[in-house]
Amino acid sequence: MVLQNFASWLSGTPPSQLIQNVLWIIPLVQTLHILAIAVVLSSVAMIDLRIFGLVGQRATMTQTADRFVPWLWWGLLVLAVTGVTLITGEPVRSLTNPAFQTKMLLLLGAIAVTIGFQRSVRKNAVRWEARVRQPAAIRIAAVGTLLLWFAIAVAGRWIAYMVLAY
Repeated sequence: MVLQNFASWLSGTPPSQLIQNVLWIIPLVQTLHILAIAVVLSSVAMIDLRIFGLVGQRATMTQTADRFVPWLWWGLLVLAVTGVTLITGEPVRSLTNPAFQTKMLLLLGAIAVTIGFQRSVRKNAVRWEARVRQPAAIRIAAVGTLLLWFAIAVAGRWIAYMVLAY
């Protein structure tokens, strides 16, 4: 009930009204959001491909992380800004939607995994560099992480299809 009340209040604010009434804002913001999703997924995929030893074998794991993790974080920043804009434009549809709530929970998990990966590479660089192809447990975790990011994208897309009676 608190979330519903907040969403109703937010939909009446001037920023929400502006986003709702200026026809080009939502398509522009959605386009930027989708491009940022592509950046994040591409960064995760490149790191995972390096973990599997399929690409970038001349680069160390630290170099690979240093190259792609910043793109992932910048992409997440753009996703946060565009996401807040999209939520502000349609708060009742977004905030109370189970797909949105699922997406946010998955996102928290993905951010935690990304921070853990980044710290591990920095603290254990020698272990990460010992092999071109990482051990099975790390490869399984890499696949899981990629699937987690894809699940976030799917949950985000699903928001549009879970129309609830308000």
